[in-house]
Amino acid sequence: MQNVPMRRRLLLAAALAVVGVAAVVAAVGFVSGNPQAALAADPSTGPSATATMIPGHPDLGNGWMAPRGLRLGGGNVAITITAINGNSLSLKTSDGWTRTIDATGATITKAGQTISLSSLKVGDEITFREARQNDGSYKITTIEVVVPTVTGTVSSVAASSVTITLAGGSTQTLATTSSTTYTQGGATAQRSALVAGVRIQAQGTVDSSGNFTATSITIAPSVVSGTVAAKTATTITVTTSAGKTVTVNVTSSTAYSVRGVSGATLANVAVGDRIAAEGSLNSNGSLNATSVQAGANDQPGFGLGGGFGRGFGHGFRNGFGPGMGGSSASPAPSTGTGV
Repeated sequence: MQNVPMRRRLLLAAALAVVGVAAVVAAVGFVSGNPQAALAADPSTGPSATATMIPGHPDLGNGWMAPRGLRLGGGNVAITITAINGNSLSLKTSDGWTRTIDATGATITKAGQTISLSSLKVGDEITFREARQNDGSYKITTIEVVVPTVTGTVSSVAASSVTITLAGGSTQTLATTSSTTYTQGGATAQRSALVAGVRIQAQGTVDSSGNFTATSITIAPSVVSGTVAAKTATTITVTTSAGKTVTVNVTSSTAYSVRGVSGATLANVAVGDRIAAEGSLNSNGSLNATSVQAGANDQPGFGLGGGFGRGFGHGFRNGFGPGMGGSSASPAPSTGTGV
């Protein structure tokens, strides 16, 4: 090796490095780039042909997946059923990849409920996971039907529809029926909780014309924050940083958290305190508070927001991320929680 010229030694080292990388790739079954051949292959041929791991998300395991909230390859890719033949499902992604999977024995869910294989239909968008077997083949373990979902801020409410403003500023009207269900703060809510200014996430169906009918609507808690201007036995008047006056309605069920006070009650909330109240927004702009956080204005470094602004979690595709409550939940009266 000492007699080999430096240039040849460098070339030889580079070649050995390439061979080493190729061996590692083959060992872990990582397929990068366009996995067209791998996706179309027979799953029984082993991990190097079928295991497509999503870069940056090795914890998701092997398989051709577009988990809720991630989407395959980090892009806006959907997996759709194009044909059903017994237990075999023919799939195609929105950018053209195809594959047929065997759904025998897989647990199938839709909107959180377990459904039968016969309930699947052509056109359903799905995600799935598969597990490697002892013989090196892969078996489909779970399939989830992705329910069409839309999120936004309510701009108006009609007798059988609700119009929302989407993140980009456009609007969309969602049809509602007597079967539409409503939840807020993890509890069943009434349709009356749909008022202008609240953030919602709706799941439902879309017809061939693109009309969305909501089967369920989750309403994000609204938050009002600012300085206490006045107080009665049932209300707290709050002045926001924008100078707006908002009435916060409180009851015996309202929970209080006051800095430096154990077992706080309404009596511990004083005029001049800074507060953040969470609850349901009314059509007149007032808030029915389920919880109130408060602290004296002269307490240095005091910041609210510990339990507020939760929004909707990561679990929703196109959903609200963490911290999307606060001012986003009720833009009219709120100034956020870090007052």
